[in-house]
Amino acid sequence: MSENKKMKFIVSGIKCGGCVSKIENNLSDYHPVVDKEVGEVIVELATETRPIEVKKKLEELGFGVQSFSKAE
Repeated sequence: MSENKKMKFIVSGIKCGGCVSKIENNLSDYHPVVDKEVGEVIVELATETRPIEVKKKLEELGFGVQSFSKAE
């Protein structure tokens, strides 16, 4: 059984509740936790999911991804 890993993405462009909802709805498979005050999105990824896939999805939604790293 594979174990999920948590990743933290620093994201620009999260300005309102609508932005938060857009991320939550489009990344629902990854159980996102969005903090719009600091521009942070924490997601749970299955071991086989590459973080770059989430980065691309966020960019397709119109957000900028400054960096991503393992969440503590």
